This record gives sequence, structure tokens and C-alpha cells, in this order.
Amino acid sequence: MTDEKIAKEDDNGEEIVIEDENTSLDLNLKKLREKLKKCMSEKEGYLAGWQRAKADFINARKEDEERRVELIKFSEADIIKDILPVLDSFENAFKNENWQKLDKTWQDGIKLLYNQLLDILKKHNIEQIDSMGQNFDPEQHESTGEIEVNDKNKDGIVIEEIRRGYKIYDKILRPTQVKIGKFK
Repeated sequence: MTDEKIAKEDDNGEEIVIEDENTSLDLNLKKLREKLKKCMSEKEGYLAGWQRAKADFINARKEDEERRVELIKFSEADIIKDILPVLDSFENAFKNENWQKLDKTWQDGIKLLYNQLLDILKKHNIEQIDSMGQNFDPEQHESTGEIEVNDKNKDGIVIEEIRRGYKIYDKILRPTQVKIGKFK
């Protein structure tokens, strides 16, 4: 056998020199295995990184969609808050002593308008908060005072509504102003 040097190129264009076919071949094979191992390790790292990035992107897209849905749900809240005083005016008119003096036809017409407004609110998932006879809940109620009661069972119970509260999708738009029973 001669000491002939054999030169070959690998897939990356790097030259592999084989000096002695037996020893050199083992050495080059070892180098190739190391390179292959390194490439496989890099490939696994890139794949794992790509999979994480893909999962992060999917999660971000879901979160963005959830935020968009929430924004749409509650975008009407500010407009509705501006309409609530109109409903308060209707309710105050119904409580006024002059209400009974109005012609029945006028009363029916005004109640119809009031009910139409309430129906529009319901269509947009806005509900009145029912407070009378309920336990005081600081998340739904705003206390404006106390009323003395003789019944211990009415202590901490809503006795009077001053101004009605409203909620949208179980989120409080405006708390109900109430007076609470206070047992003496």
C-alpha cells in the first residue's frame, strides 16, 4: 500500500483528507459522526424552538380573539351609562304624585316608551339589578343611608331603592343606590 492521500468533500463542501486508509478512515468516520450528532442536536433545538414559537403564536391569537370578544361585549357600556338617567327620569315620574293625575292614555303611552327602552337594554344583555328584600351586597349596592327596623330579620336587608342599578353580562354598570334596614 502506498501513502497516497485521498481527498473528498462532504455535504457541506468541507474537505475530508484520508492519509492512511485504515487509521484515517476511522478518524474521519469519528469526525463525521460528531458532526452528525451536532447537526441532530441543532435540529432538535431548532424544532423545539419552532414548536414553542408556534404554540405561543396560537395562544396569542386565542387571547387576542378573547380580548376582541370582550371589547365588543362591553363597548356599549359607555353609551348605556348615558341612557340610564333617562330611565331614572321615567321611574321618578312614575313615583311622582302627579302621575296619577295624568290621563290613563298618557300613562299607558309613557309606560310603553319606558318598556321599549328596557326591551332594547335586554336585547343588549343589560339587566336591572333586583335589590328589594335582598341582603346588602357592596358589589351591587351603594348605601345612601339606613332605616331603623323593628324586625331583626330585616337587619342588613335592602329596604328602599333610591336609584336602580344595572349590569351587563354580570358586570355592574351602575350599582343600585339603596337604604338598608338597621335593627335597633
